[in-house]
Amino acid sequence: MAMNNRTWAAMSAAALLLSIVAGIVLYVITGDLFNVLWAVLIVFGLYLGITSLFRNGDGEGSFGPSSGDATLVGGILIAGIGAAGIIHGYVHNVLITVAVFIAIVAVTGIVMALKNRNQ
Repeated sequence: MAMNNRTWAAMSAAALLLSIVAGIVLYVITGDLFNVLWAVLIVFGLYLGITSLFRNGDGEGSFGPSSGDATLVGGILIAGIGAAGIIHGYVHNVLITVAVFIAIVAVTGIVMALKNRNQ
């Protein structure tokens, strides 16, 4: 599914707006303003991670990661920062928050190793 850059930009803008809506809903439910930021990061990171599977890498050459790989890593890390923020908001323990983020970085490495194992 090859889409032009304008289509990707429009989809990204819509996903960002939907993530802001999710953040506002979470704020209304919890009353914590930081939850808006964490929800935006989680939802938009998930959007980036999922849509990375549809981004093509044609014409990029063989040097460095493809745009799909870079988008996947970025999406996982952005969602991971949001998840670590939500967890910190509930447990108020920096060590647990750091451990969660390190686990997310490790999962990112595993996902990329599995994705590119045949190359």
